[in-house]
Amino acid sequence: MTLLVVEDEARIASFVVKGLSGHGYEVEAVATGGEALARGLDRAVDLIILDLGLADIDGLDVLGRLRDEGRWVPVLILTARAQAEYPAEGLLVGADDYLAKPFAFDELLVRGRACLRARD
Repeated sequence: MTLLVVEDEARIASFVVKGLSGHGYEVEAVATGGEALARGLDRAVDLIILDLGLADIDGLDVLGRLRDEGRWVPVLILTARAQAEYPAEGLLVGADDYLAKPFAFDELLVRGRACLRARD
């Protein structure tokens, strides 16, 4: 099972990658929206954990482009944007779930598993 973590804060990306790898997942991290688009279109990616506040392309735009390309890989948004409009917008664009930072790793793990199960 291959997971793609899209996170521009190296400390957070490292924490998520280490935790998910420790639970047996193959995990790759990228820091930009451009890299996320390139890797997200790869059919080998089973789940994308996507930050919204990326430097080059907003995460919602990345998600919209993936969906426009017909790529329906599960996407779990993990972001500091917690205001009420953001989760609704993310889900409308095509996210499978939304988790605000700061977050508990166990909750991220459970939500990621739920996203993967929903696509089986």
